[in-house]
Formats: sequence, C-alpha cells, structure tokens
Amino acid sequence: MINETQYRKLVSEFNRTKEITMSSIKAGMDRKTGSKYIKGGKSPSERIRPHGWRTRKDPFAGVAAEIEGMLGNADDLEPLTVFRHLQEKYPGRFQDGQLRTLERRVKEWKMMNGSAKVVSIPQIHVPGRLMELDWTSMNEIGITICGVHFKHLLCHAVMTYSNWEWAEIALSESFSSLKKGFQSAVFRLGAVPEILQTDNSSAATHQTGKEGKGRSFNHEYATFLEHYGVKPRCINVNSPDENGDIEAANGHLKRRIGQHLSLRGSRDFGSVEEYGRFLAELIVKVNGNRTEKVREELDAMRPLPETRLPEYTEEEKTVSAFGTVRVGNVAYSVPPRLRGCRVRVRIHEDRIDVFSGRMKIASMEKNAGQEYRVDYRHVVESLRRKPGAFAGCRYRDQLFPGDVFREAYGILSGRRAGMSADREYIEILSLAANNGEEKVSEILRSLIRECGVVSVSAVRKGLDIPTEFPEVNVGSPEFFIYDGLLKCEGGLHHAN
Repeated sequence: MINETQYRKLVSEFNRTKEITMSSIKAGMDRKTGSKYIKGGKSPSERIRPHGWRTRKDPFAGVAAEIEGMLGNADDLEPLTVFRHLQEKYPGRFQDGQLRTLERRVKEWKMMNGSAKVVSIPQIHVPGRLMELDWTSMNEIGITICGVHFKHLLCHAVMTYSNWEWAEIALSESFSSLKKGFQSAVFRLGAVPEILQTDNSSAATHQTGKEGKGRSFNHEYATFLEHYGVKPRCINVNSPDENGDIEAANGHLKRRIGQHLSLRGSRDFGSVEEYGRFLAELIVKVNGNRTEKVREELDAMRPLPETRLPEYTEEEKTVSAFGTVRVGNVAYSVPPRLRGCRVRVRIHEDRIDVFSGRMKIASMEKNAGQEYRVDYRHVVESLRRKPGAFAGCRYRDQLFPGDVFREAYGILSGRRAGMSADREYIEILSLAANNGEEKVSEILRSLIRECGVVSVSAVRKGLDIPTEFPEVNVGSPEFFIYDGLLKCEGGLHHAN
C-alpha cells in the first residue's frame, strides 16, 4: 500500500527530474507502481472506491420492517434490547455474533429517522458578569485523613469569561458551605461579579413554593447576595448544560487533583487543614495561567464590601431534659449543668458551638446521618446514678469511645450478668472522663493483652488510685468536756 507521503514525494521528484525510475526509488516504491500513479494522476486516497456493497447476506433483511417498526415506536431502544427480543421471538435464527450487524443497522436508522437531539448553544461571555457555583462530590478520588476515607464535596466557583476558579472543602450542600465557598472566592479574587448562577435543586438557595407555584430563592440566600450587590440566577430544572462552564470545570479540577495526588505519591493527609492547603496551592497554580483574562474581569467588576459576613447561622435553643439541643434532625449533648437553660447555638459548616451570652461553653463536631451526637463525658455521671438506663440507651454505641472500650465491655459481659457488667463498665467510663481517655485506653489494652481480664479495681490500680482507704476510728467524746466549755462561756459573759 502506498501512502499519501510517498505519493507526494513521487510527484515532487518526477516534476523535478522527469525520471520515473529514480523518482519511484526515492519515494520507496518500484517503477511499475510509480508509473501507474504518475500516469493515473490520482493520489491513493482518490483511487479508493467507497465500499457500498455487502460482502455477505444481511441476516436481518427478513425482519427489517419489524425492526423499523420497533424503533419508530420507541427510538430510544438499544440494539441489544432489539436483538434479545428477536432471539426470543425467532429461536435459533440469530446468533450472538450477529449483534454488531444489528448495531450498525440501528445506528443508520437513527441517523436518518431518529428524533432530534438537544445541542449545546455557544454563549458570549462578558468580563466580570457571571460566576457559576456548584458542589461536586470528591468521594471517588479516595482522599484519606490519617488513613480514614474522607467523604466530602467541593464548593466550586468559576468566572465564565476567564475560567478563574476557586474551591472550598464542604461536608454538604448547605447554606453555610455556600457562604464559605462564595466569600472565599470573591475575597481571593478581590472583586464581586454581577450575577451568581446556581442550579435549581439546592436547599441552600431555594425553598419549595406553596400551592405548587414552584421554587423561589430563600430569604437567607437573597439577603446574603444583597449584601454583596450580586443578582441571584438559577438554571432551568433538568438543564445542567445551562451550567456548562462549572460542570466542565468540576471534571477538569478533579482530574488535576487526581494527577497531582499521583505525583505526590499518596492520597493520605495528616489533617483536613493539610489537605486544604494542598488544594489551595494547586488552584493558585492553575489560575496563574489565566492572568490576562482575569485582569479584564477585574476591570469590569465591583469592589468588595468592607465587611465579610459570618459563615455560620445562629439559633436560640432550650437544653432538653435529656441534656441535648436539637439542630436540624440531630440531638447534640451538652454539659448536664445546662439542662433547662436557654443557650445560643452557632451552626458552622463543620461544627456546633454553644454559647451562654458571650461565653462559649461547648463545641462539638457537626454530625449528619445520626439521630444523636453524644459525648460520653456529658452523661456518664447520670449513668452512674441510673446504671439500668445503659442497656436500652438509644445512643449506646456512642458510649464506647474506642474499640478497646467495646472489647472491655464484651469481656465484662462474659464474666458478669446483666446490670452488674453495665455498672462496672460505667465506672471505667467515669475513670476515663476524670483521668484521661488515653490513659484508661492504654491500661485496658495492657490488661486485655496480658491476662484477658478487665475490672474497675485493675484500672484504678493502673491509675494509682487507692482501692482501699485507711480506717479512721473516732472515739466517743467524754461528757465532762462540755462542762468545761459551759464554764468558759459563763466567764466570758461576766467579763462583758
């Protein structure tokens, strides 16, 4: 076979020398072939005849009308579905190796007769006008924090003219994460866009309309953007292509993160903060290639307001009889001394802070997917008074601060019956609360490793807490001592 490069070489040499033999040799072909191409005056691609005939009999010719009828009624049918239907209807007539032939037939029919498809419409992007924001899941990237899979999202923002972007770690599609993501982006950029565009589904931005009137922007979101002088805008329902810039940017960013993690040699980080620094450094490098267009964006954008809004919400709560405050669908434990008190709860993206006046009195990690979030230190003293409540406690799994505590409870349950094991475990839990969880954990590991037996007395011994107290004998007082006291008191009265 002669390729286009050889043909061009042949023609070039022949035009220069008018010698077919030498021109053919220099082009890497024999004289007969060179002579044929010179006399024919056509390149190899021009000499190829289109292959418009069949090399073997069409096995589906007899059912062509039936196939077209099925596709005409539902042109979204896949070739495999049609093929399996024909195999069932005509047993033994069609073999699996003939599927490719049917796929070509279906493809040709859809190209000629299929329904119209929605095509993307190119847009004119104006500098400084539009920022698109969306959340994208990072779970498939496989980030771990100290060896534990870190399930999270990125709140990702992109300026559509320059493709300048920024992203912040988020735990959910919440209003708090939106505030953090947007404010981080505009304060990093140093200016404010005219419009912020999001999708139509997020509860962070929308509320369900009453009486079926659709969805509208919720008050918190509208007020937040009003502070920055930004107009909110959303795409139509089920139209992700209208958010095409951010959708494409999500894929590009995740691909870059995956590549840089491969270069790094590890997807594990010592903390969320360390992972955040890695992410920020990567995005800064990417944005460095967009300097010219970013300058055009900044020239057209408005300046930032003087104040950055807090990235949390606050609610007033009364601590329940269970010693908890409810935030959303989760009940969080607080120190039991707050029972019945009115407190102010500050809800961040990743944590809950509890305040009395200006004083922060408790802080706990924000939780999702569980009914309770309980710190055993808050309830252990109540359990000591009511050990029978341990067996049926709704958040009992959270009363094992580590695997070694769970293992210790299993050993106690094997040696003691019912409430006796519960009572002894609660005492161990109390020792952990008052003397340090790490110390008690180490003692339990040592006991299990060395003798396989766990007891409160052994833990106290490991903590150097005396298990027996010295006996103190107090004698009975002699009554004549009181006579002496009375005489002294009378003398004092006379002196006065």
